[in-house]
Amino acid sequence: MAHHYFLPISEACLPPKQTIVPMPGRVGMVGQYPPPRILWLDSTESTHNLLKTPDYASLPDFSMVAARCQTAGRGQRGNRWESEDFKNLTFSMPVSPTWLLPSQQFALSEAVALAVVAFLQSEGIEASVKWPNDIYVGDRKICGILIDHSIDATRILRSIVSAGLNVNQTLFLSDAPNPVSIKQLLNRDTPVETVATGLLLLLRQFILLTATPGGRLEIHNSFMRRLYRNDGLPHPYFDHLRDMRMEAVIADVLPDGTLLLRDIADSSIRPYLFKQLSFII
Repeated sequence: MAHHYFLPISEACLPPKQTIVPMPGRVGMVGQYPPPRILWLDSTESTHNLLKTPDYASLPDFSMVAARCQTAGRGQRGNRWESEDFKNLTFSMPVSPTWLLPSQQFALSEAVALAVVAFLQSEGIEASVKWPNDIYVGDRKICGILIDHSIDATRILRSIVSAGLNVNQTLFLSDAPNPVSIKQLLNRDTPVETVATGLLLLLRQFILLTATPGGRLEIHNSFMRRLYRNDGLPHPYFDHLRDMRMEAVIADVLPDGTLLLRDIADSSIRPYLFKQLSFII
């Protein structure tokens, strides 16, 4: 595994500083976050798995580890994420959202998804979030997100946030359905480094919003507005719990990530976890 750090690892691991700054009418302690730090790797099997190793255990929050080539990228449910070398952004970063209860963990997923949507919007692309956290443009997938949490009884200790965003790839060889890239949508190349820097700023901004009840409410409301198929109309799904096709309307998403659907056959509200439902497209 070849590593190439455009930023020395010693500098990347500098702890955030705190300083006393004057504020209107008072003096207060303000946390000073380091500038965005991106560690570029020439090649690795999986940035997500890499951040689980002891060498990366002390990496500061919001330090993005991005790979030019990722040979065994992870997707949801153990799937492999296809990414052509040097064409896309594949990254992982640690976050310590200790302000979130385990039952509130989906707020982090909402924030990460909205950050990706916001970046795409800045590029002129209107995207939505397909529950739980795939990013779609129309009916085509442009980004996949994977988040793992380390949790104790009362809080989330550390999370690894990973994503694969299709940037300049135009030929997809795997059997993954309906992929699309920024280049296919805009008909131009976009520097992957520019994407990484812009997205990292938005990720930090949106994730930090989850630290307060008001911020979490703002994030959730925005998430629901951007939720794929949340248009008040019935859409087709396959219910794996009952082994049947259904027509349903999205009712809500709970703080733990449970999707609530209203079955139009009997108007009942049915809850679903991540592996219990498939979207029929």
